[in-house]
Amino acid sequence: YNGKVKTPSVTVKDANGKTLKKNTDYTVKYASGRKKVGTYKVTITFKGNYSETKTLSFKINPKATSLSKLTAATKSLKVKWKKQSTQVTGYEIQYSTSKKFTSAKKVTVKKYKTTSTTIKKLKAKKTYYVRIRTYKTVSGKKYYSAWSKALKKKTK
Repeated sequence: YNGKVKTPSVTVKDANGKTLKKNTDYTVKYASGRKKVGTYKVTITFKGNYSETKTLSFKINPKATSLSKLTAATKSLKVKWKKQSTQVTGYEIQYSTSKKFTSAKKVTVKKYKTTSTTIKKLKAKKTYYVRIRTYKTVSGKKYYSAWSKALKKKTK
């Protein structure tokens, strides 16, 4: 998401791998809107020697955020991040003792105005890796941004 209308390019090839010409062999129709987070349809209508209509879709995901500070406390970590206020419902924070986030746990922050939380019930004197992503709920479906860079911190 960047606030601008998205118009992804479309390349159409026939069964032999030959690239077809736009407006000669097919036309492309995009769904209206295409500015906000969500899924949008692209309809390709074939013409001339080709016949059929194909509908594909593309997603617009929310803008990512980044962690600004990770503070260690006794068996807990205080996490701070940069607020994203447009096209964001909340944040999902993932933490793990593994650099690759295997068997990671997550914390969901449901308000986009919140910029910090404390992860409790952690093990003492253990290094944890933490990362964050934003999400937006549209018609009951969640759209996620990419994960931020992970930060590591050892608990007290």
